[in-house]
Amino acid sequence: MAHLDLELASKPEPPRWLSDNSDQFHEAVNLALNSKVHRERWKYTKTQPILDMLEAPAVLPNWHTLPAGVVLREITQDLQDPPLQYQVDDAPEASSALCYHNKLTLIEASGNPTQPLVIEHRGHSAPIVLKLAANTHLELHEIYTDNVDQHQTLWIELGPGSSLNHARNSFVQAKHWQFLRATLARNASYALHNHSCGAQLRRQDIQILCNEPGASATLISASQVGIGQHLDQQITLEHRAAHTSSEQVFHNIVEDKAKVTFNGRIHIHQHCPKVAATLQNRNLAMGDNATINTKPELEIYTDDVTCAHGATVGQLDPHHVFYCASRGIPLAEARALLAQAFLNTATTGPLAQQALGEFGIPQSDNADV
Repeated sequence: MAHLDLELASKPEPPRWLSDNSDQFHEAVNLALNSKVHRERWKYTKTQPILDMLEAPAVLPNWHTLPAGVVLREITQDLQDPPLQYQVDDAPEASSALCYHNKLTLIEASGNPTQPLVIEHRGHSAPIVLKLAANTHLELHEIYTDNVDQHQTLWIELGPGSSLNHARNSFVQAKHWQFLRATLARNASYALHNHSCGAQLRRQDIQILCNEPGASATLISASQVGIGQHLDQQITLEHRAAHTSSEQVFHNIVEDKAKVTFNGRIHIHQHCPKVAATLQNRNLAMGDNATINTKPELEIYTDDVTCAHGATVGQLDPHHVFYCASRGIPLAEARALLAQAFLNTATTGPLAQQALGEFGIPQSDNADV
């Protein structure tokens, strides 16, 4: 069946550092948007509503108090030198977002700030670039507040020997698209603690690039998707150097008539031995009409690596429910308690306690024991 071509709502002039030829840039974006690979990535989420949001005016985030060692400045479209690494083919929507705002925010961190950097998004945010200097150690908290349609694009570049502990709580119920791309230099480490609920439409695109030896990434995610809600998680972890490592743990609770999609891809490039990478996606269906699409992938082009990936889809074990019930715990509470324990195993790090308070664990007692 024929499909409609995807396109941007308008064709703004790209920043000078992004491209010096507007027509060529938009042609490259359109080709990427309508490529077979890109359409496969967006198989379970409508792309056009996301594209239509890109031109919406940006709302300035609440930066709270910047910690010592962190400097924030705005970069105009006229900048000559690129402030970030980008690839149109990998993320045409994110590259397009760079064109719709006359400024982007550049955050540079150095040293060892003792306080976390807090970004409180209150709607559409202009693109943000966070750069950590060599041997810098920082904690980042991202919070999403106002319950309105919104999108964010965040590029992170970790210098040699640096580390970032990144926590984000995403609980708005409206349409929400998040793009995150992190590049890791030699011996850099990155940890993401991702806590979210479902929404009218929620799409999380995460791209992690271990570019140099010694780079390591850890992604821990817990999500609870309510009745009729939507969550689409697209994760790509690139190992582009030898002696790099990664770990991914994604747990989702899916209620009745909700739809969850998880596509996690580990890509190990040629001539990159001694890579260790694991990926685990577990899904707990709390209703007979829950829809769960899970696709863990390994793409390996070198020898001498250690990799493992897996996915599970299931319901609460009736024996566990019966055990709780036999100890005097009401059935609804027993089911909620077991569901909470399922999420607890993937809820760690900064903002975790706040996340646990936000999760609306289902307490339906319709299932038989």
